Amino acid sequence: MIGSTRKRLFVVAFALAMSGCTTLDQLTGRGVVTERTSGFDNATLIEASPNALANVDGTWTEPLELGARWSSATPDSIALVMGWAPGTGGTLVFSDTRAFFLNIDGKISQYSAGQPASPAAAGGGAAGADRLYGINEVVIPYSVLEQMTAAKDCRIRVQTSNGFVDFDFTRAHALGGKPTAINAINQLMAKVAALRNKA
Repeated sequence: MIGSTRKRLFVVAFALAMSGCTTLDQLTGRGVVTERTSGFDNATLIEASPNALANVDGTWTEPLELGARWSSATPDSIALVMGWAPGTGGTLVFSDTRAFFLNIDGKISQYSAGQPASPAAAGGGAAGADRLYGINEVVIPYSVLEQMTAAKDCRIRVQTSNGFVDFDFTRAHALGGKPTAINAINQLMAKVAALRNKA
């Protein structure tokens, strides 16, 4: 009886911790999904703000956070948004992205990253409201994102001027129950699917 009560208390505590992590992320702007109309071409824009990725061991990792942006003007492609956050000393651990590799259930592909979208990505500067120092984007086919989220094992390797870092995209939570980028990206895809079903 006592063991059963303890088990229930553990389950409740774990659920509250998971819910707290998600709420905290949303309050800090991580992993938030939004939908709006572009003032330029009236396209529908659906965005998932960057959120952290787990490394291949499943522990929490910095400084890279991953988000996505989809536009109805270019429905067959999607921009993966990589936000580089500052290290412990307020400096960028990685300041650029040279190449972006995907390993989807053993099938490896490579994509090129655009130029940093923020001057701060080149070094220096204070964090903005989104607390990210520098942003890069990689445009991939939308069908590839669908493969990434459906995969049993999807790994990401980001090559920078300082070397490379590997991440486990399929892991929905890192150590401590913190939600990772795939959660918001799945929400984005659900919104895209709903929009396409209306058409």
